[in-house]
Amino acid sequence: MSTSRFIAIKVLTQVLQQNGSLSTQLSKQVKHLDEGQGLIKELCFGVCRFYPQLNTIALSLLQKPFEEKDTDLYANLLMGLYQLDHMSTPDHAVLHEAVELCRELDKEWATKLTNAVLRRYLREKEDILANLVSQPSMTYNMPKWLVKRFQKYWPEHLDSIIEATNAHPPMCIRVNSAQVSRETYQHQLLEKGIVSHETSISESGLYLDTPIAVHLLPEFAAGASSVQDESAQLAAEILQPAPGEKVLDACAAPGGKTGHLLELAPECVLTAVELEAWRLARIEENLDRLGLSAELHCADAGALETWWDGQPFDKVILDAPCSATGVIRRNPDIKINRKPADIEELVAIQKQLLAKIWQTVKPGGYLLYGTCSLMQEENEQQIAGFLECHQDAEMRPLNHLNATLALAGNLTERPYGTQLFPTIHGHDGFYYCLLQKRA
Repeated sequence: MSTSRFIAIKVLTQVLQQNGSLSTQLSKQVKHLDEGQGLIKELCFGVCRFYPQLNTIALSLLQKPFEEKDTDLYANLLMGLYQLDHMSTPDHAVLHEAVELCRELDKEWATKLTNAVLRRYLREKEDILANLVSQPSMTYNMPKWLVKRFQKYWPEHLDSIIEATNAHPPMCIRVNSAQVSRETYQHQLLEKGIVSHETSISESGLYLDTPIAVHLLPEFAAGASSVQDESAQLAAEILQPAPGEKVLDACAAPGGKTGHLLELAPECVLTAVELEAWRLARIEENLDRLGLSAELHCADAGALETWWDGQPFDKVILDAPCSATGVIRRNPDIKINRKPADIEELVAIQKQLLAKIWQTVKPGGYLLYGTCSLMQEENEQQIAGFLECHQDAEMRPLNHLNATLALAGNLTERPYGTQLFPTIHGHDGFYYCLLQKRA
């Protein structure tokens, strides 16, 4: 019996029952494991990444869906289908494991059903796929509602968005310019046989040709580099903090932007706010590794009375809670758990946060609003509504504070802000708008 596959079923069952994100469930299950983490992650990420297709196939093979109490059996079936289509595991081994896992789950009655369904798929695969090929979930490997949103908002970018969203994300690192130049670090990587190339927009980033474990990066433990996507690296480079400036990172976890701000200006006075204690602990860990410090608050950033002393900030980053539709390739469980109603709830939260955090910006100061979303209602429509209600706010170009910022890559200037689209070998999807408070 494979312990790895059994743990993968436990993780996937929780995700399918919407009891937490894939990353959260994985961290609970694998943190104490000495081996097998690679296979568990491959199975869990793979099933989530191909869930729209796997789910469509599975439902077509079953006479009736499994009951909720048997979600673990459905996870087992999806995992079997994923292995048959996307892994090199021999077919007979996949079938044997799937049947044995039913027994491990103490559901002997499901052994014949699971075996029959997987054998039928192997036998009739061509015909089964031919009958399903016209369904959007098969064509795009995305939930139908998401495809409709992308078609509505970005018809000219639809194919590239789908292609990049379904691809494995590249590994991007941020070089700590306070310790070493990007050019020198790239040379240090090459000396270790690690090939990389420079990011096109960020002045600090490198893409690795092949993802590696972070402990293999030169001087990683000493803070020479951090893992952070190029689009997220832009935040600190857009704001360009200066020594002595008061800077706020609202909704700061996991601390990538916090660390980057301090790398660019170690002598700025930085405050970071995060709602959840365990996420705040991650910020502390990241700052400790970088040898940097900030004033940290475990609080709702919008509840100003719980953390703000009333002294305004020169510069603010509000990386607002969002649908994360620009980073689905890094969080493929979004394909399972994100629903249209979530967008409406998030838009309301963003609106409230933006209005509250705006109060902390000093006259003449700046607020950078950002999301990792591709939804216009979370981005440009959100900013349009904000500007209607706040006559003291003005939009500025993203290179307003940093003239050297190269606004290239897969992005488009919108009437309100700038939208970046995910690219296969490049940055994630992201949105930014730089606002200045009138003096």
